[in-house]
Amino acid sequence: MGEKIRLYMEDWLYNSGLVGFYNILKHAENEVVINQNYLEFDSDNLVDFEKKYFSYLMYKYKDILSLNKITSFEDFILYYEESNFENFDEKSLEITNKYISDVAKKQIKSNSYKSAYELIKSTVDILGLEKSLKTINLKKKQKIEDILPEVKDKFKLLMQIIGYMKLEDAQKYIGAKNAMYTVIKNGWNGVCFLNPQTKEKDMYIDFKDYFVDPTIEYLKIDKSRFRFSCFSCNRSMKDLTNDLSFLNSTGFDVSRKSSHVWDFQNDIAVCPICKLIYSCVPAGISYLYDKGIYINDNSSMKNAIDINNKIYMEIYKQSKEDKKLTYKALVKSINEEYNDKIKYELADIQLVRYEDEKYRFNILSKDSLRVIKGSEDDLNKLINCGFKEINTYFNVYELVVDRLLNSQNMFTLVQKMLHYKLSQPKDSHYNSYHVIRILRINTRFLKGVGCMKEKEIDIVDLGNKAGYFLRKDYGDSVDKLNGIAYRLLNSLKTNNKDSFMDTLLNCYLYVKSPVPKVFLEVFSSDEDFKTIGYAFVAGLIEGKKENINDNGNGGNDNE
Repeated sequence: MGEKIRLYMEDWLYNSGLVGFYNILKHAENEVVINQNYLEFDSDNLVDFEKKYFSYLMYKYKDILSLNKITSFEDFILYYEESNFENFDEKSLEITNKYISDVAKKQIKSNSYKSAYELIKSTVDILGLEKSLKTINLKKKQKIEDILPEVKDKFKLLMQIIGYMKLEDAQKYIGAKNAMYTVIKNGWNGVCFLNPQTKEKDMYIDFKDYFVDPTIEYLKIDKSRFRFSCFSCNRSMKDLTNDLSFLNSTGFDVSRKSSHVWDFQNDIAVCPICKLIYSCVPAGISYLYDKGIYINDNSSMKNAIDINNKIYMEIYKQSKEDKKLTYKALVKSINEEYNDKIKYELADIQLVRYEDEKYRFNILSKDSLRVIKGSEDDLNKLINCGFKEINTYFNVYELVVDRLLNSQNMFTLVQKMLHYKLSQPKDSHYNSYHVIRILRINTRFLKGVGCMKEKEIDIVDLGNKAGYFLRKDYGDSVDKLNGIAYRLLNSLKTNNKDSFMDTLLNCYLYVKSPVPKVFLEVFSSDEDFKTIGYAFVAGLIEGKKENINDNGNGGNDNE
């Protein structure tokens, strides 16, 4: 038994490293003790840590690694070989050619793969196989049966390539290369095996020499004469050589950017233990290609581990359908935590997102968490809703959750959605019921932060119905409503109650109907005014109620 090492929770980045460190050791079936705000492990667990490190990352992210994309085609080949190519058609040929050009050939001749081949003990000339691998052309007068001999030859060649990729050394080194450039570089870069000038070709040895061995050595030596303190854990250390410059969007080059620190004298450095923990950040943050998400629940170590592992599982489930909808995983994980009776009453939670090579921060306040939990059904109906703005498609679900996380109201989003519904309906994949759901979510949010008072009536529903029935009253003159809707939206955008009420009264005078009592509430507050106003406009512009499809697919049935 070695020395017992206890690591306490600190800032969000260190905590994500702790979660990653725990995941790595647990995957290797090493014993790790979790307490309220720390984890404890035996120093003997650091033996072969470099193997455990890559093994966990390759296991966790295997479905997004290119190596798995190459080997997974084996099932496709075996299916047609076992059925003697009876069902092989033009679609199958298209899939085969796409695999050959976009996956097999592209990856095999990539620089990262080439650098791994020399570490693999095999007599197979994989680059030679790649050169002989070409797509299959089906000429105009040819039938599928005519090219089946060529298809069979290509399948044999592909099986050779797949066999090579399934070798133990290939899985070890190419898998590690995949993990390096797909996952690890999101957390840290520029040192060890991610240093372009590194002399060590074996990434396992490089990681061991740079991160693991200094940690083991540090634990053994006498630290009584060390005069510096670790910036993260306050342990004694010999010098300030271990800076944080290798961490993305966090550290800086102390030799070139000395102005970043007081009096141009850098005092920000960490001990080898903390440096090893920071190297585990990619195993703690949940990544999907170039995006990542981490919840810094520092109320307890167990909560931090549980919720972040749940988030990754949700992202993994969704990745086959939608590689962008990480917010859905976040919301589902939060709701599961509620269902498991893990209440966030002690402190607010920090949400960290990694996007565009930058970290973005939000605070998950108790009010926001309650709104997200209470709006679960409404949010689920928005998943497939979106609109196109110039050449970019925006998902409404993500926009709504993003605003909740930033403690922003939804009025500008609703304004934009209603405006686009009038001006570019073909690019607006939602209907008025989706807008109403957003207004309901917004009402819960505004009540939660104290900007709206509880009312005996449902102003969203009454406002929406008023718009719907006014549209019916217009009858054959319904074409006039678009212009009226624009005027109402402009009044709402500028918070001009007088202009809004003038337009509204003219409308009801035109149809000779009384103004609904709900509009008396517009004078209560600006929030009530906009809530009722937008709900009214949503009912006014949508059309027949029976055409509204609120099944979450976005848009109307007749669009």
